[in-house]
Amino acid sequence: MAGCCQVKEASSKSALGALLGTFRGYPIDASTWIFFFLPGAILFVLLMLTGSYLAVISFQHHGPALAIYRSQAWFLLAGLLFLILAAYLTYRMAISRQRIRAFENGLELRDFFFRTRSFRWTDLSGISLSATRLTLFGKAVSTRPICKVFPKRGKTTELSSKIPGLPELIQIIKTHVYPLIWPGIKSDVRAGRAASFGTITISNEGLSTSKGLIPWEKIARLNTVSGFLVVELHDDSTRKVAAIDIVNLELLLEAVEWGFK
Repeated sequence: MAGCCQVKEASSKSALGALLGTFRGYPIDASTWIFFFLPGAILFVLLMLTGSYLAVISFQHHGPALAIYRSQAWFLLAGLLFLILAAYLTYRMAISRQRIRAFENGLELRDFFFRTRSFRWTDLSGISLSATRLTLFGKAVSTRPICKVFPKRGKTTELSSKIPGLPELIQIIKTHVYPLIWPGIKSDVRAGRAASFGTITISNEGLSTSKGLIPWEKIARLNTVSGFLVVELHDDSTRKVAAIDIVNLELLLEAVEWGFK
C-alpha cells in the first residue's frame, strides 16, 4: 500500500524491486579500538588499581575512614571514564546499525533501533539538501551533507550524514523522484497555478517566502551560496532562504528559468 511503512524486510525486497545500493553507517573500525577504547580501558584499570592500592594501604594503617577518603577520588574518576567509554561505544554502535537501501522502486530505511520504513518513489514529494562546513581556526576542514526526504504522507525523514556514500544515495533519489515531480510542476506553471517548494512558492505574481511576495520584476537573479538560496534584487538588496528548508531546490531553479525568464 502506498505511503505505508513496511516492517518486514522480506516484503520490502519483493515490493521495491531490484536492489540498487546499500548504504550503512560507519562501523567501529580497528583504529577506534586501538587509539580510543584500548587506551581508555588501560587508564580505567590503572585508576581502579590505584584506588584499590590506596584503600588497602590506608585501611591497614589508619582504618576504614581514611581508606575511603584517599581512594574515593580515584574510583570516581574510574567511574566517570567508564561512563564516557560506554556512552561513546553505544553511540558508535547506534551509527553502525543504521542502513539505507535503494531499490528500483523505492527506499528502505533502518534506524539504530532496527525499525524499518520503506517508501516507493511515488510516495515521495521530494528532498531538500544543504551542507554544513566544519571549521577549525577559521578554516574549513570538512563538509557535512544534510538531506531530508519528504514523503507525501507522514513525517519528514533526515538521512544521517554518518552514512558513507550519502552523495551517491542523494543522486539515486534525484534520478528516480525528480522525473515524477517535474511534469506536475510544469503543468502548474503553465496553467498559472502556484507551485510549492517547501518554504518557497512561485506563481505568476512572483516568488513567495515566509517574509512575503517578491514580484518577478524586482528579482535580478537567484543564486545558491553556502547553504542558502540568495534572491538578488535590482535594488542591490538580497533575501536569503536556507536551502534545507526548500524542497527540490534544483527543480525550483529550473522552473523559474523555464517559466518566468
